[in-house]
Amino acid sequence: MLFNKRFRTVFGMVTVMLALSVVLAACGASNTNSNNSGTANAGGASTSDTSPTPTDTADAPSDKPAGIDIELGKDGPVKIDFWHIQATEYGEAVKDIVAQFNKAYEGKIVVNEVFQGSYTELNQKLRAALQGGGLPAVAMANESDILQYMKADQIVQLDDYINDPTYGLKPEEVSDILPAILDRQRAIYDGKTMSWPHGNSSTGIYYNKDVLKKAGYDAPAKTWKEFEQQALDIYKKTGVPALVIGNGTGYGSHAFNFMTELSSYGIDPIAPDLSGVNFDNPQAAELLGIYKNLLDQKAIVVAEDTEQEFTNGRAAMEIGTTARTTSKLNLIKDKFQWGITLFPQGDAGKPTTNIGGGNQVLFKTTPEQQLAGWLFLKYFAGKEGQAIYGAKTGYFPATLSSQDVDVLKQDYAANPQKAQAFKEVFPFGKAPVATAASNVIQDAVNTAIMNVYSNKASVADALKSLQAEAAKLLAENK
Repeated sequence: MLFNKRFRTVFGMVTVMLALSVVLAACGASNTNSNNSGTANAGGASTSDTSPTPTDTADAPSDKPAGIDIELGKDGPVKIDFWHIQATEYGEAVKDIVAQFNKAYEGKIVVNEVFQGSYTELNQKLRAALQGGGLPAVAMANESDILQYMKADQIVQLDDYINDPTYGLKPEEVSDILPAILDRQRAIYDGKTMSWPHGNSSTGIYYNKDVLKKAGYDAPAKTWKEFEQQALDIYKKTGVPALVIGNGTGYGSHAFNFMTELSSYGIDPIAPDLSGVNFDNPQAAELLGIYKNLLDQKAIVVAEDTEQEFTNGRAAMEIGTTARTTSKLNLIKDKFQWGITLFPQGDAGKPTTNIGGGNQVLFKTTPEQQLAGWLFLKYFAGKEGQAIYGAKTGYFPATLSSQDVDVLKQDYAANPQKAQAFKEVFPFGKAPVATAASNVIQDAVNTAIMNVYSNKASVADALKSLQAEAAKLLAENK
């Protein structure tokens, strides 16, 4: 198994606790993430195993959501839409998963996948549908948007579907899901399961082995202070900037990464209980000061497209999402040797990064469409689907058993960087604090950082202003 021993031990303890809670409290969940297809029973791939059968209404609990006792396909296949943001190889993976699902549920369910642009564009279209009608049964969504959909009371809590004896998940299927991924679907929603996994990724650091070797290094530094010296050495000895960073906001941006990197010091930029923010502190000053010094020394460059700079050898390292490993493989080919590992840490003794990637939500439509939508969520997050999605895109599988599926085993063997990311980055991931204020706070972080980089503000003044602005935004957008 590619899962390293430390990861399995930590997650295993939590998994056992979760599995016991499922057995004792009849509370379950499904297989997951950012881009995978699974099977209807979260394990097998045969149509006979995955085709739904109606529940005996005489034995059905009275608190089941409408639709669980419906016989799908009785009056023809139920048609549902799935709105998503996946293009290029990610979109192809979605198409493959949808095609497999439609084949498995032939005559019962037909899923129509619809690309809707970026998360911002998708959210805008969903908000319009909330007002004017035409909601899809299933859509991708991030945590901050999900919180807004909850306020509008338009998404379905999934626990009744998860626990259903016919269409739900068995305890062993729950224990197959990585606890950190499962926690993302519940932690910020008062323990209710309001979303289901689509894709999993973490922030790591990509590095050009050839450039680092020329400068006398084998891998990126373990701590930020060590990285500062390493970056200066790399630029001095090779003439290649050590790191490329970008401007802007959103997942994978420099502002987003800065908040993740700050957590490596043990700092929560946004308090888990949403009681406040913490940007004006010595750790943030150290980190931002290191970046500013390296920029002034030209050991770091800012670029619109950081991936292009790294994959064309114009920067030795790039900090970004592990979901881009497939893209890196396609762009770099045999230009140079490269790897990906955990980015430098504030406290190397307590390594950490994030767990990100999209989730999926089930909207309130008709009972038939809701049941069909749940079965699609479950299928997408199953063992086989997670393996396929991971192999095609570079996202991490949400289920432990996906590592044993041939398509993923073969992909990791052929592309060791993917296996490296899974072993050296993903085990240290945790879900960042989610709030409806996330996007606007990232905007404020980006402004503060760029004011420092452009000499419009000192590090101290920028962080002081950021602290006040972020606190205000959090209070206004909880």
